[in-house]
Amino acid sequence: MCDQHGLLLVFDEIQTGMGRTGELFCYQRTGVTPDVMTVAKALGGGFPVGACLATHEAAKGMTPGTHGSTFGFNPLAMSVANATLDVMLKPGFFDHVKKMGLLLKQRLAEIKDRYPSLIAEVRGEGLLVGLRALIPVGELVDALRGEKMVTVAAGDNVVRLLPPLIVSEQEIGEAVQRLDRACAALSKVHGKKAGATG
Repeated sequence: MCDQHGLLLVFDEIQTGMGRTGELFCYQRTGVTPDVMTVAKALGGGFPVGACLATHEAAKGMTPGTHGSTFGFNPLAMSVANATLDVMLKPGFFDHVKKMGLLLKQRLAEIKDRYPSLIAEVRGEGLLVGLRALIPVGELVDALRGEKMVTVAAGDNVVRLLPPLIVSEQEIGEAVQRLDRACAALSKVHGKKAGATG
């Protein structure tokens, strides 16, 4: 539709880009190529950096003086981004992300099946995963924090899980054990509440 009407297609890949979904960029999974794309976060491997990428045609509008940046042209940030890309673009890096993402989703599906009154759905791609909760999402986030696992809510009912792209099978196993313990504790609490009202 954008091509048909001469519109720019802009993708925000600040969270989804840089290998998070198992490809360098998430758009590569869609069959659609954006004209302009923003990337950040994982681009610096923990160091603050961001970039705006554009096709040659879309970049024609960015003449000198029309695009500014408070922290642009930082040599240290660019060196860090280059070093990060050197790691990510090594053969097998994205295969590892896909393999760990599949393992994580399989293990989370086991938790969903074990606690169907707490977890409704496992969603996401690669190592960008969410658990749709049937209880107040803050309760699940708090229970996980009690197990020394840091997560955040995404919207009203999803807990977001974003392990590092270099996560190991052992670390996924440990995270799932912590989630299992948190759900077991919540299941007791919510089971009592259900019994009290039923």
